Amino acid sequence: MAKKMDGIQQLMVDELQDLYDAEKQLVRALPKMAKSATNEQLEEAFRQHLEVTRGQVQRLEQIFESMGLRAKSKPCRAMKGLVEETQEMIEEQEESVLDAGLIGCGRKVEHYEMAGYESARVLAQQLGMREAAQLLQETLREEMQTDRMLGQISKQVLKEHGAAMKENARGRQQEESAGRSEPRGRSKSAASRNPRGSQRNAGGSARPLTDHEEIRQWAEERGGTPSCVRGTGNRGDIGMLRLDFPGFTGADSLQPISWEDWFEKFDERGLALLVQEKTGRGQKSNFNKLVSRETAAQSRRPHARAAH
Repeated sequence: MAKKMDGIQQLMVDELQDLYDAEKQLVRALPKMAKSATNEQLEEAFRQHLEVTRGQVQRLEQIFESMGLRAKSKPCRAMKGLVEETQEMIEEQEESVLDAGLIGCGRKVEHYEMAGYESARVLAQQLGMREAAQLLQETLREEMQTDRMLGQISKQVLKEHGAAMKENARGRQQEESAGRSEPRGRSKSAASRNPRGSQRNAGGSARPLTDHEEIRQWAEERGGTPSCVRGTGNRGDIGMLRLDFPGFTGADSLQPISWEDWFEKFDERGLALLVQEKTGRGQKSNFNKLVSRETAAQSRRPHARAAH
């Protein structure tokens, strides 16, 4: 390309330099976002997108080279603001809504990038740069795919949060009802010895499992089978793990896999399975959540202190 550029050519270079800086900022931000996520699906999505983003950086460098230019970035203030906003959200929001907040921040980033890549692609087409336009289209497709994936995970995260809130509310109502119906003068120690009362209070608690046989037994007692989320695998990886249960409304998004493959990824990713034995009403519960073993260990500490 000639050293002196016309308006469209210069605009194209400006767009590329902005995107180049934005992607490099995102490469630095995504590991923190993945580490902050408590939902296994979301953590894995961020880690997968980190690898995708590194490939997008290389793609931009390829375009610069095809234009006879050195890959160079100019400060992308928009991405800087989005990254800072994400950091503030991580520090300020409570853990129960952190995943939903991370998804919102992630989707803002994806929409900004989609707009940028679409603009750059149109300029490349106008300049007759077919190879550059194809490379930009490929990245645009990846950004759209990531946005859709985050949207799907958001539905699951909010569904789990809503179920947990309802279960907590039922548990509080039952405890209040039990307190009103308890005879006057009855000691707390006597109430704690009541097997039915103990079962009811323990129903809403979740415990972490890492032993393969325990997990398999818990799942199979409820008709659960090992599966992964379709379309989340990358380069031979099976993708995000799930347990599929009869009547699950999102079953179409799941793909059956063997227990051997499921446990291989489970251990490789250092996961634990939080499970609930019974609901607040004493019925068998299917509630489960994949978390890191570090998160599982932290969740047990408050229970340990409460026991003293």
